Amino acid sequence: MSWWRRSKSIAPKPHLVFLQYYFPPMGGGGVQRITKFLKYLDHQRFQVTVVTVRPSYFYTSDPTLAAEIPPEVRVIRSGSLDPFRLIYLFKHFWRRRRPSREEASPRESSGRVRKIAMSLFVPDSRLLWLPFALLKLWGLHRRQRIDVLVASMPPFTTGLIGRIARRILGVPLVLDFRDAWCENPYLPRVGRLQERLNRRLEAGCLRSADALLFVNPALEAHYLRRFPSISGRPHHTIRNGYDPEDFTGINLQPSDGSRFELGILGTVYSQGNRPTALLRALQQRYAREPDLPSRFRLSFVGKWSPDFLTLVNEMGIDPLLQFIPYRPHREALALAARFDALALAIDGDLPGSAEVTPGRIYEYLYLRKPVLALCPKNSDLACLVRDNRAGEVLASDDVDGIERVLADWMTSRSLLSQRYGNANLEIYSRPRQTEALMEFLEWVMAAGDASKG
Repeated sequence: MSWWRRSKSIAPKPHLVFLQYYFPPMGGGGVQRITKFLKYLDHQRFQVTVVTVRPSYFYTSDPTLAAEIPPEVRVIRSGSLDPFRLIYLFKHFWRRRRPSREEASPRESSGRVRKIAMSLFVPDSRLLWLPFALLKLWGLHRRQRIDVLVASMPPFTTGLIGRIARRILGVPLVLDFRDAWCENPYLPRVGRLQERLNRRLEAGCLRSADALLFVNPALEAHYLRRFPSISGRPHHTIRNGYDPEDFTGINLQPSDGSRFELGILGTVYSQGNRPTALLRALQQRYAREPDLPSRFRLSFVGKWSPDFLTLVNEMGIDPLLQFIPYRPHREALALAARFDALALAIDGDLPGSAEVTPGRIYEYLYLRKPVLALCPKNSDLACLVRDNRAGEVLASDDVDGIERVLADWMTSRSLLSQRYGNANLEIYSRPRQTEALMEFLEWVMAAGDASKG
């Protein structure tokens, strides 16, 4: 049965396969890590294939990211019976039309919907992608041997697929953790049964992995602490970062309007990253200064959950806010470049919050705007901001502290560029990170060959 485990055709270059559910033309932060790796990989060193899902329902859509995939990359798409995709297909069949951005935007960011999906499916709602992806991997491996399989998570179903593929096909498996599987502050709490099942699946996938990648050193330390046995296998941190080409032609100077403009990019979920204290600080000041909207505005660029919009509507600060729906990546960066400062929040009261580093922080750093980071003081995000002298770090519930910082920034607006400097940002560039990835994968393959010998 050797044909099951190995194709007879041997590729002249190592065959690298990425298993990734979130992939262009889908947009959003979870898509960019692998997309940028593909863009900067040396295709003289690797032959590259991506196994992903067919386009249908996307939480966000960004065709510009698809244009960055090099022609050398082979993309294999499978079907899936995951519920959000089925809902989309059902509506598309009956209505004969694609949902507008406004219809689609809140669906998966809603806390209620996410909790229902996590209660019904373990490890997540993409579980019914598993048989389709496995069939594609098996067929691909029969035609051309897979030398290393990189499964990027979330969704954590991807790790489960990788584990089964390794067992059946005998291919080396690298798990790429963009977030923690368990103790993830973005995910709603579920029942004890689901929690136990997730922990067992997480542990099983870690035992099966030949190597591990992590999106920041805090997450790597978290897993080494929980699973000491993985210290004996290749493991490495490769951060997210910025692509210098994304900023070509963008004016990095803020607008010279009369209002101080603070921006937040990305998705605001029902929990984990809601800037509630920032809104409270604005509410507090607005009550004292009714003319504040003429001098200050907070802009959200991206997506936001219905739960978050309900909170905002109840606070009575609409004149201070602007909501700009999701834009293609470079358009969003051009908007961010016009702001005076940028903000992001991680709820410090939730387990795992210290290990979360939103991908947009690296683009914030490149834009050289003052950063207001609302997060645990000992978190990886806080260290990034402090080490790069990029802005101010406050606890996510420090309403008075936030108000003081904003008042100071508004008063000293013209001096902010002198106050905050940046360290060597080259270490966060996508080309440099991709070089680190290639060296790591060659190390993994060499270690695998040595063990066989």
